[in-house]
Amino acid sequence: MYAEQCFFEVIIMSNEWNPTLEIGNKSLYIALADALESDINLGILKPGEKLPPQRELAERIGVNLSTVTRALRVCELKGLISGVVGRGTFVAADVKVSLSLISQDKTLNIIEMGQVLPLYVIDRVTSRMVKDSLRDMDMERLIRYSDPAGHLNHRAIGAEWLKRFKINASAEEILITPGSQNALAICLLTLFDPGDRIAVDSLTYPGIKTLAALLGLRLVPIEMTNDGMSPQGLLNACKNEGIKGIYLMPEVQNPTTRAMTQECREQIADIVTKYNLLLIEDDTYGYTGNLESVPISAYVPRQGIYIGGTSKLLGPGFRISFVRVPEAYIELIEKGLLNTTWMASPITAELVTRLITTGKAETIMEGKREEARIRNELALKMLHKYDVVSRPCGFFQWLFLPAGWQGREFELFAREAGVQVFCAEKFAVGSSLAPSAIRISLSGPDTIVELEKGLSILKCVLHKGYENQTIII
Repeated sequence: MYAEQCFFEVIIMSNEWNPTLEIGNKSLYIALADALESDINLGILKPGEKLPPQRELAERIGVNLSTVTRALRVCELKGLISGVVGRGTFVAADVKVSLSLISQDKTLNIIEMGQVLPLYVIDRVTSRMVKDSLRDMDMERLIRYSDPAGHLNHRAIGAEWLKRFKINASAEEILITPGSQNALAICLLTLFDPGDRIAVDSLTYPGIKTLAALLGLRLVPIEMTNDGMSPQGLLNACKNEGIKGIYLMPEVQNPTTRAMTQECREQIADIVTKYNLLLIEDDTYGYTGNLESVPISAYVPRQGIYIGGTSKLLGPGFRISFVRVPEAYIELIEKGLLNTTWMASPITAELVTRLITTGKAETIMEGKREEARIRNELALKMLHKYDVVSRPCGFFQWLFLPAGWQGREFELFAREAGVQVFCAEKFAVGSSLAPSAIRISLSGPDTIVELEKGLSILKCVLHKGYENQTIII
């Protein structure tokens, strides 16, 4: 059911598109690119719509084929269109959708159920633990420069912590970065070149979309099934599109919450090995999933980079991630750290490793899993009439909208009603139409009472909003 609802493809042809060029002092290809962008913004060209073949478009408007090619390249770099090998060029599915995961206007009285927060109600316990740790820290040592990879004792503790998630590594294979986003940025910056292609789920974390655009990297969307990324889809992309790397969140996929089956992980690992791919495995939400699952990186230790973040667990103020890096890439990643952030804060790393060694990190993890379990049960009870995908201890849920809704439309309606959620289009890659779905953050509201209020508003919008074209609360 999931695959049928989520990953269909509808090709809307735009063979009649005939742009009006306003040249002025512009180059011809810039005028064409501007016309394309304008028609997308005006809604003349819609998300997922297929553009005319380049040669046909060139003949239609009376320009050289190279002019069309250059114009489309400009628009592709802006994220407006997406070229698919062997199929043509399409208006991007996420066009005109903000990729930010942070609510923009904090002055509005909006219940936050878009951004996934780390359950601040539990973080109050964390703050007390931190205050206790500050009393006997060797601050003279910790305020000095350290090796870019971090103090060796911190890396050793990080290696022990990752064993909790089935990653076996030595201290020397662990690099400490100031957060998972920083780790991801450094990996893309140091291990890939502009134009390189990276395979991702067709719905994926927006942070890699913005980074790839910034660095000139090409994300290749791979179809998904109930089991995770399609191994056959990845295999086809490797054969036809020159894939260099792959980015995955196998345990708790963002945004769908799906866990990749162990069989699928092994199949993906075989493809990674066969085609010598560089795997970046992001386990940001892994601690909210099945703690007995084996990461894909464990199957391909020479090619797999595993990012084990702690911000969602211990609090975003820590900004510490333990990154397991294969020996062949350690020097490159260290140089990336040195030339971007120099090092993660030793003080913060000390606090995180103390929480780990004292067992308090484990206590915090269990506390957050229990709080998330309560919130999931409440949400499933209140949304029982709808098609919801969730994890027992997950921080967010994936809701398929009733017939008639589109995700971006529902997001606007819900916001008008007082609740922020994120539409599927925010996570879409490439040209395929995004499913009619939204991601609902259960960890955004500060309290259970606020969560219940937010869910009640969403139920009301689902029931009445589209039918009446007005929000009734």
